[in-house]
Amino acid sequence: MRRKRIRLIFILLTLFLGIYLFSQLTEMMWPFILGLVLAYLLNPLVCWLEAKKIGRKYAIALVFIAIIVFFAFVFFVLLPALYLELSRLSAMLPKMMDNLFKYMESIKLSFLQAGLPGEVIKLYDEKIIYAQGFATRWLVNFLNDIPGILVSLTYLVLSPVLAIYFLADWRRMTQTMIWLVPRKYRNSWRHLLKEINLIIVNYIHGNLIDAVLVGVIIGIGAALLGTEYALLIGIICGITNIIPYFGPLIGAVPSLMLALSNSPIMAVKILVLILIVQQIDGNLINPKLMSDKVGLRPLTVVFSLLAGEKLAGLLGMLVAIPLTAIMKNVLLKTYLFLVAPELPDSSQR
Repeated sequence: MRRKRIRLIFILLTLFLGIYLFSQLTEMMWPFILGLVLAYLLNPLVCWLEAKKIGRKYAIALVFIAIIVFFAFVFFVLLPALYLELSRLSAMLPKMMDNLFKYMESIKLSFLQAGLPGEVIKLYDEKIIYAQGFATRWLVNFLNDIPGILVSLTYLVLSPVLAIYFLADWRRMTQTMIWLVPRKYRNSWRHLLKEINLIIVNYIHGNLIDAVLVGVIIGIGAALLGTEYALLIGIICGITNIIPYFGPLIGAVPSLMLALSNSPIMAVKILVLILIVQQIDGNLINPKLMSDKVGLRPLTVVFSLLAGEKLAGLLGMLVAIPLTAIMKNVLLKTYLFLVAPELPDSSQR
């Protein structure tokens, strides 16, 4: 009994120390966190290569080569093109806002000529002023955040190297997580980890592939339509597509604003393109990739997304669904353990 108490105290102290160190070294920890996430996402590929009779070290080496090729493509092809688009956008921003304000004023003149009541015109003016301020703040904040994001991406270039080390020690790490649990609970703990892994695989892998496909298709389509910001539009639509329900709408708003800088006709073309791609994605691509959902009801999904946005903004919306599914699974297992401990271990049924 005394040994169990000492063990519990040791685990709690270690946990609190880890949380404290993480809070003090948050910025430095991000490459390690991203490396761990990257290793988790790549581990199934390494295991698949192992199943093809390739040793784990050689499988990791092949994955590492693929990572180098990918990052070389990003840094030497995508980032320079993205930087050029952002430079053009920064130069065009004042003109874009001026054209937008003139367009809104022309709508107001049309209302006046139609003889609408003064109260309606006043309400329109109030909403236009609010919309102008919101659009200006959003675009300025977005452009101001881009350099920091690019610097962070450069700083996090260390993460792929760390991912290789995590992959090399993956089995030892997972085994350590199981050894931390008392022996009589290890089967239940192992079963819970498998279920959590299944949830994450079903959601993240499928959604990431889906987001990449949607972003690439919209980006290529926007380039073929002739917009100056095709790459930026593709990236925005791809990233926001990870968010269920609200993602396409969130990505469409800035994309249309960017297209509007070319012309209203271009904005209509981009809108039609996004609608067509989203229909294809919703009816063909997404069902194929996400055939096994995370087991949440639509109402729970919507609530999770709104709660995630409230707590952590866009990042909260991106991780809300898998975290909710994991919490649901953990709470259910905990409830069964506390309320009905006499039931046999679920992993043995």
